[in-house]
Amino acid sequence: MPMQKRPFPPDRIQPLLCCPRCLGTLQMPALGQQGTIHCLQCGPVGLVRSGQYLFESLEQTAGESDWLARAKNYAKQRLGRWYPLAIRLLAPVYSPPWAKRFLKTFDLSQQTVADLGSGMTSYRQPVLLVDGAAYPHLDLVCRLEHLPIRNNCLDGLISVAVLEHVPNPQEHVAQMYRVLKPGGRLLCYVPFLQGYHASPDDFQRWTISGLRELFGQFEMLQLRVGAGPTSALVWQLQEWLALTLSLGSRWLYRLLLPLTWLLSPLKYLDILLQHHPEAHRIASALVLEAKKPEHP
Repeated sequence: MPMQKRPFPPDRIQPLLCCPRCLGTLQMPALGQQGTIHCLQCGPVGLVRSGQYLFESLEQTAGESDWLARAKNYAKQRLGRWYPLAIRLLAPVYSPPWAKRFLKTFDLSQQTVADLGSGMTSYRQPVLLVDGAAYPHLDLVCRLEHLPIRNNCLDGLISVAVLEHVPNPQEHVAQMYRVLKPGGRLLCYVPFLQGYHASPDDFQRWTISGLRELFGQFEMLQLRVGAGPTSALVWQLQEWLALTLSLGSRWLYRLLLPLTWLLSPLKYLDILLQHHPEAHRIASALVLEAKKPEHP
């Protein structure tokens, strides 16, 4: 596999890393070299390959029984970096560019921001891309509940549509708290009223109250609608139509569901409706910005 050019400077990655098991010091290959990553206490814990730092990766078997998850994985392989654009156009959910707005509040030449669970997303700016699946453009591949990142070293974190796919979100949020510097900020986007979507699996949803509880260690800066009520309605309507018109046939349902994507443009009504003061009651998704206390 050829070396892939990545926006995040390679010389800024190694100082951030530690052992995912004991958080101890690592011995790593020189910059530009490939080889095994050793922990002084635990032994071999990862490797560097084609500019990527690989630790324990996510098993992709959990959602393989779900046909839509398999279809998404195939689309990711075929479309590559065009996959996020295809999703924005075809999916029933409209969301403003929360991550891009968040990144504008940082000086990325001096500050370090990581996208945890970035998947096929990429940025022109130097953002550390982290995921459990080894997509070729990523900087760091690891389990999100065992981040190989030192304590108190990141200025910002992004987590977009990730927590619902994590079986133990409390552990993942604890890792976010650990790696952020005091005063560091995070942006987290999670579903509320959305259908099941395995990637590779799907475990939970959150209300505003649930998010306040989950991120209780943080100072809440903003908590609002991330995707509005129309997006929630369109998703449910698409699924309902495919179920109703398929007459109990699983194969006909699978053929009909893509046709219901013709309804997806209705989601843009949320450009107005998501600002309603009561929109959170039936929102498709919620988004929060929070800060690690200056004196935790």
